[in-house]
Amino acid sequence: MTSGDPSWFDSSPLPESVRRCVDSLPIEELIDTVLERCVSTAFPQHAHDEEFVGRLRASVSQNAYALRDVLAGRIALDDVPLAKVLGFATVQAQLSIPQKAMQRSYRVSFYTQWERWAAHLHEVLVAGEIPRDEALEIQAQLTRGILSYQDHVASRVAETYTRDYEALNRSRGHVRKGLVRDVLRGQGRSLTASDLAILAYPLDGHHVAVLLPQMAEGAASHLADGLRAASRSHQSLPYALTLGSTVVWLCRLDPWPASSLESTVDVLRKVGATATVSNPGRGVDGFVAALRQAEDAERIRAAWGEADAPTVVRYADAGLEILLLQDHELARTFLETELGPLARHTNEMARLRETLEASFRFGSHVAAAEYLQLHEHTVRNRLHKAEAMLGHSLQERRTELQVAVRLFRLFRES
Repeated sequence: MTSGDPSWFDSSPLPESVRRCVDSLPIEELIDTVLERCVSTAFPQHAHDEEFVGRLRASVSQNAYALRDVLAGRIALDDVPLAKVLGFATVQAQLSIPQKAMQRSYRVSFYTQWERWAAHLHEVLVAGEIPRDEALEIQAQLTRGILSYQDHVASRVAETYTRDYEALNRSRGHVRKGLVRDVLRGQGRSLTASDLAILAYPLDGHHVAVLLPQMAEGAASHLADGLRAASRSHQSLPYALTLGSTVVWLCRLDPWPASSLESTVDVLRKVGATATVSNPGRGVDGFVAALRQAEDAERIRAAWGEADAPTVVRYADAGLEILLLQDHELARTFLETELGPLARHTNEMARLRETLEASFRFGSHVAAAEYLQLHEHTVRNRLHKAEAMLGHSLQERRTELQVAVRLFRLFRES
């Protein structure tokens, strides 16, 4: 018995009376059969890859000879050499071969070896006229030995595969981040075919960037799946901007309909995510521009403050503020000129600005009063007071006033 094995496993060698028959099994023929079956059932897509098949043969060969030596009592299970076997596990991890295929190859391999060993041992037992009960026990011991060997090897292989696969995924993730950085630096058109395969995101599609300023990459990656499904996007690409903030690009192969953008925003609102969403952009330039738009919209959302800003802001909703804030001093001069005394930071002026904004938005005193939950006369009186303080009719510079009131929210100092 090997240490740590469950009690029902038994890797003890075959009885001395039949050990000498072990070396008479044609191992190379067995290896050929195992190899053929494994390739056809578990790895058909690699059948013409000579290097892959060579690595597989080396693994099968090491297992076959080691199993023979264990059955013959020449080596203990814990001392079995597995360098080539584990090396092939690493190859499978590098090729991202699913564990399902790897496990199937081991089932096929050890079933084939048990089948050949059982038939060979049966011939020896019949030729030696071994009593029936003793022959059955020897066959049972052969089966236990092969299953114990299989469990020992398959466990080691699974550990190696999982470790290497996770390490490679981390490495691949690191490479992907480097490729995204290259694209954002303007080097997207120089990516090779292998670079694009690693990136696994179609840069020639139609992109929307979702900036999540308060969400780390791990959580954002989970959210990306929901966003992709809701928007019916072809692919998503999370990218950590900092330890606590992430951008997720969503790509459609066809232009983005308004419904897909609305569905994206709906998901963000439902999960309570703080986010900004870009306009759609096409190709490499659109990929880069989408992030820039999301970052610009995020600056506006942050400037509005937690109390006033919606949790989700679209670039299209903040485009005017983004444009005007290209020059802060010019923007400040504009709003102070247009608002005059209404630009003062007092509660009374805040109420007048709020009433102005509602009146401009809804186009009537009645609708504005309903929105503000005020009496219509109160709204009318406030508007008259604002006109008096401005020194001209609200309609005279309606557009400028409407822009100035929106812009004022970005200048919060008292």
